[in-house]
Amino acid sequence: MVSPRAAMIWDRAFPEKARAEDSAFAVEVRQFLRDHWPSPPFRPARQEAVDRWFAALCRHGWSVPAWPVVHGGPGWTLGQRFIWERAVALAQAPAMDPVGVGLVGPLIQAQGDDRLCERYLEDIRTGRSRWAEGLSGLSARGGGLCARWVGSSHGLHGELTAVVGLNRATHVLCLGVMDGVPGLFAVALTAGGVRQTDAQTLVFAGAEADLLDPLGGGLAALDAVLCSEQAPVAVTASAEAQLERLKGVLKETSDGSGDFLRNDPGIKRRLAELEVELTALQALEARSLAQRTVDGAPDAKAIQLSLRCADLESSLGQLLGEAAGYYALAQLDPALMDNEPPIGPGYALPSIAGMLASFWAFNVRRRLLAAQLIG
Repeated sequence: MVSPRAAMIWDRAFPEKARAEDSAFAVEVRQFLRDHWPSPPFRPARQEAVDRWFAALCRHGWSVPAWPVVHGGPGWTLGQRFIWERAVALAQAPAMDPVGVGLVGPLIQAQGDDRLCERYLEDIRTGRSRWAEGLSGLSARGGGLCARWVGSSHGLHGELTAVVGLNRATHVLCLGVMDGVPGLFAVALTAGGVRQTDAQTLVFAGAEADLLDPLGGGLAALDAVLCSEQAPVAVTASAEAQLERLKGVLKETSDGSGDFLRNDPGIKRRLAELEVELTALQALEARSLAQRTVDGAPDAKAIQLSLRCADLESSLGQLLGEAAGYYALAQLDPALMDNEPPIGPGYALPSIAGMLASFWAFNVRRRLLAAQLIG
């Protein structure tokens, strides 16, 4: 059954003919999720279940849903991508590799040569590589990383802090400067000259790196990727899923006086305000998608939508944190994921991969805009 929120966006954004053609696809997606991601939403998922989910995506050819067919994508219409992204977000199923699939792959497709395509794209599509994101805290000038030519390749020097997703990563995407020009670089974490000093810090001492934006641009090149045809379609779905999770937490959590948090007047007021904001954003999303069906790429409304969704998810996360406490944090010690029984309330411990997948695009987008303004 289609929810009223989904129906509102669907009816306003897509032509009637397209809606009829994609209805069978929606049934296929729901069945795929039932078969391969049976985990209840907002409950912890073990790594074995996540690995099986990724394997199913690869077998089905759905691991890179926004990529063109020539690079291994399924060739979906905008409506099919909306159906898929929304269903996955509401099911809290993890994305294959948010940084690799959503940033590195499209960047290489736009600017890379055949060598870069052959070296990276297939491994991203099949899950053989996994990417960390090292753009946090960097300015448009490239932060503290310096790139130099070493023979026929580049060597990176400097320290990279606040790296997101180093756990299980095989590569890192980072920003450096060569001859005064910023560039985006790919570094294998197994390469010589790479040393990890803590959970979020890397030190490079001549580490071999590939320049991913030979046409130039640095952060602007990534900004172009996030405004391209491969940009997310169902932008508000993650916030809607988080809102439903929050309602469940408030329904089950005591306020300490024998009642539940959902009945607290202050909580009810804040929750109502967040629901109103989500409804407004979904109306904006419908208008943006209607324009995108004509133009192909996101417009200014889509950029505004992404930033406002980031703010909404931040507010939802803050209220969720107040309700569920420590166990609502997005990143926990991975060891806690395997404890039996789970530590804390079951509803309060999300999948780390799912949380990162929900936030990556909005957070990267925010950092890119801030860096361009400052830089």
